[in-house]
Amino acid sequence: MIQEKNIDLKYLHDFRRGEIPMGLGIDAPMDNNMRFKRGELCIFCGHDNVGKTYWFTWYALTIALKHNIKFCMYTGENSSGNVMRDLIQMYIGKPFKEIPSQDMEDAYNLLQNKFEFVDNSILYKPKDLFKIFKETDADACLIDPFTGLDRKMTFEGNYEFLNEARQFCNSTKKTLYISSHPNSESGRSGNLYPEKHDWAGHLKAPLKAHIEGGKSFLNRADLVFMIHRLVAHEDMKTVTMVSVEKIKDTATGGACTMLDEPMMFEWNYGMGFKQGFVDPLEKLRYTNKQTKELNNFLF
Repeated sequence: MIQEKNIDLKYLHDFRRGEIPMGLGIDAPMDNNMRFKRGELCIFCGHDNVGKTYWFTWYALTIALKHNIKFCMYTGENSSGNVMRDLIQMYIGKPFKEIPSQDMEDAYNLLQNKFEFVDNSILYKPKDLFKIFKETDADACLIDPFTGLDRKMTFEGNYEFLNEARQFCNSTKKTLYISSHPNSESGRSGNLYPEKHDWAGHLKAPLKAHIEGGKSFLNRADLVFMIHRLVAHEDMKTVTMVSVEKIKDTATGGACTMLDEPMMFEWNYGMGFKQGFVDPLEKLRYTNKQTKELNNFLF
């Protein structure tokens, strides 16, 4: 089907006037590199046990609270209870076991309206998962990881999956995040920091070309970012490093990070992350008054 003529004219005029809205930020330095944009296909990658899901959970929580964005999450390797526990701890800003029962339930009720989870006891084909995502009223969806789906793990299978993902984003204007592991090469000795480096002997972050499934994922994505942590380094094990490797549309915000200059996020004792001295959740966290007012409105 051929598009109607002049359909893009309004966009072109708006762009000339600087009226195209920027992607959504979290009021932290990372806004210079990465923003939430509707309808984008986003892929992130990292070695096992570096905290990919944990970092993304924090980012999603911050976006959800700040901009009233709703997420639907398929977490094939983590139970919804574990993810919700982390969300509540970050939101309230206390170790989970120190949170009073009523505060925990109030926060849970609020967060249920911003996060919903796909039953991960079922093995889904991509088309079935996209159907669930399409029927939800969520603004953004997560597949974590894509290897947890029932699909062909071949070159052709990758493109088939990615074409379905691209079509889902285009047709629904929902943002889709896909988590990936790197290939085996990225974990071998050739990917260690060299001698005389401050982090000598520790595993480097994977390159974007290391994404399991190859360059097909890079070719189809709007945003690609890597998540890394030096899990065995005494001083750096609580710091998560995020490098932005691809931004398709820089006009609406975002830019690739420079070589060997990832964004640094401090673990903040499990209360969500800080970037430098900035805690994006600080003014968004739970208060009894806010939650009671919301519960009165909802129930």
